[in-house]
Amino acid sequence: PSSWLALPHKKQLFILALCRLSEPLTQTSLLSYLYFFLESFHDPDEAPPSSATISRRAGIMASSFALSQCLTGMLWGRLSDHVGRKPCLLLGLLGAAISVLGFGFASNFRTALMFRILGGCLNGNVGVLRTMVSETVREKRHQSRAFLIMPMCFNIGIIVGPALGGLLADPASTWPGVFGRWEWCRRWRWALPNVVSAVLLASSFVAGLLFLEETLESRKHRRDIGHEFLSRFFRRNNAVDDDETAPLLNSKPSAPPPTTKSPPLRKILTPNILTTLFAFGLLPLHNSTFMHLYIIFLSTPRSESALHGGLSLPAQRVGLALSLLGGIGIVIQLFLYPPAQQHFGLLRSFRFSCFLFPIAYIFTPLLTFLPPDSMAMWVGIVAVLGTQVSARTFALPGSVILLTNSVEKEGVLGTVHGLGSSLANAGRAVGPVVGAFGFAVGLEGGGVGVGGVFWGMAAVAGLGAVWGGRLKEGKGL
Repeated sequence: PSSWLALPHKKQLFILALCRLSEPLTQTSLLSYLYFFLESFHDPDEAPPSSATISRRAGIMASSFALSQCLTGMLWGRLSDHVGRKPCLLLGLLGAAISVLGFGFASNFRTALMFRILGGCLNGNVGVLRTMVSETVREKRHQSRAFLIMPMCFNIGIIVGPALGGLLADPASTWPGVFGRWEWCRRWRWALPNVVSAVLLASSFVAGLLFLEETLESRKHRRDIGHEFLSRFFRRNNAVDDDETAPLLNSKPSAPPPTTKSPPLRKILTPNILTTLFAFGLLPLHNSTFMHLYIIFLSTPRSESALHGGLSLPAQRVGLALSLLGGIGIVIQLFLYPPAQQHFGLLRSFRFSCFLFPIAYIFTPLLTFLPPDSMAMWVGIVAVLGTQVSARTFALPGSVILLTNSVEKEGVLGTVHGLGSSLANAGRAVGPVVGAFGFAVGLEGGGVGVGGVFWGMAAVAGLGAVWGGRLKEGKGL
């Protein structure tokens, strides 16, 4: 039977996890202070922007990042099928480091938006990483755990990232005894968490360069600069007799397999792949919208009328709420998902999880009826998060496995994952901006307040649950 200790290629999976972990750390660290970051973009002699304006700007920022990833995701997937997975992954990490540095030192909304778009264009790593996991772990009995590694890294990022962002944001005010003397910390109040994020991304880049193995079969025999550097370093620092380490036979390296031309897209997209891709793209449409709106909902001031405001939590409490989300996810991923998936099967687990999303979305706006900063409010927050995270923990890796197993031809896996990444990012681009504008209308007193946008998300999630009944599990490669 499969277990965590029985997973093959642990070193490769660890490096992939390290590369994946650095990105959610950087992306989620800004969540705890995003509301206040956007609020700071105004001239000294002007009033801060309203909550509705901040909500719209946050939606535009989130959607622009996802839209740029949507437009380039398939290109990165096709490129990885030609030049290899490792070069694309390293370029993505480097691009992410540059973009977060520029974002942290932005002094106006346009500059911050430009660097978010740049970060999305230069980073197609999610699809590439999923492809590398698929090529590293081929046996289906190990897939339920192998494909949990990527979302588990995301949940770890949700725990550490917001806490890191909440602690390091505006450090001159939060920690005046430590950072108050540094002029750049007073001038660029939101730069420090992004500098730390850039360092983490650079560290992942170095680890990937030195230790990561190429997984694309036609590129495995290509020269690897990182591995050559390691070999020379250890050869120079270890006093080893050349006669003892020399090969017994003067063998030549095996020739690389011939590179096959990728088939046209119309031949790649079988009916099963198309059906699975629709479900794969629909899931982030509501999940990412919830992730985006929830942080705005937590930070938005309360209103005299329930459903027309948020929960009015400060940045530190927002970080705590998001850390709870990540903590719940890790517990479920480690102890509940693998045995449940093995017992009920991939499809039944995925379909059940899709029915949990609408429940979480329906009850989210009702938290405004609970007394502020009370035990009841925090119980409600944990209950809503627990339901949503449970659904996401089962649905996200399940959708990746279903998409992977829908591919039954060699040489197109990177393209399909790139297309899936583009569709998922299309949902992340459309959902948050539409949700943000709906949330702003609710704050301004329209209709049923902020409840309308969350209940609209419940309807979209309900469509996904119905569509899940049409999915079939393919044989895979």
